[in-house]
Amino acid sequence: MYPLATARQAKAPRLDGRRVTFEIEEDGGWTPCAISEAAILDVAGRKNMRPGELLGVFLRARPRIEAIARAKLQARDGYVRGILNIWSGDIEPPPDATAPQA
Repeated sequence: MYPLATARQAKAPRLDGRRVTFEIEEDGGWTPCAISEAAILDVAGRKNMRPGELLGVFLRARPRIEAIARAKLQARDGYVRGILNIWSGDIEPPPDATAPQA
């Protein structure tokens, strides 16, 4: 009897200079991604941070960052050659909580 294959888990995010690299799972495959320091600042709504804070800020904002990566991947019909990069221009401001809902 053979042991059941276990699903692979995403590699842990890591600081790579002035960006954080991570993976997202989509349609059973893994896509390597990277988000720039400026984009993390935009997601966090901050103007600056110490270098040692970058990974922690990424981890707190990870659900939103992964949603941005998935949207960018879907806009490319699920195909990316190499690393899917997230830049500051890819970040849209969060919806205004005080705006009236349609």
